[in-house]
Amino acid sequence: MRSRLWLALVVCLAAGTAYAQANLDATVAAHRTDAADIAAIQALLAAYTTSVGAGDEAAFEALLLSRDIPFSHSGAVSRGQAPETRNYPQFRQAIFASGKRYAQTFHNVRISQDEDLAEVSLDFVTRDLTDGTAGYGWKVLHLLKVKGQWKIAAEFYTGRALPKD
Repeated sequence: MRSRLWLALVVCLAAGTAYAQANLDATVAAHRTDAADIAAIQALLAAYTTSVGAGDEAAFEALLLSRDIPFSHSGAVSRGQAPETRNYPQFRQAIFASGKRYAQTFHNVRISQDEDLAEVSLDFVTRDLTDGTAGYGWKVLHLLKVKGQWKIAAEFYTGRALPKD
């Protein structure tokens, strides 16, 4: 009899623990987000591709928290080079100061947001309008909402040549 009571107690404790864990998981996963913030983040992404396409360095930099943010191709770090991630100057040189024109499109955009912090994960295609070459990859943007405006606080990306048709 005593072993049955003990077994019943263990089963009740296990069930209670599972219920409490499910409630905790639901609470922890409940990010505070709203449609206006998602729309503002989507507008930032549209401004990103527009400014790259127009070669508008000032408009692009207005999207950044600062010009000194982590901004890097993932391979620059993973290949054993110096682990410097503040590589925006190289991006700026290639995209805005090279004299070339680019068109960039975003695909499979996924936005996660909780209050004033957001993460955007997306696939991209960048076409060099000067010579017709293209590249593609994946990028992750970390955004912060500062004084009511979403800003890019970090960007990391992969990239490789798009196979020719």
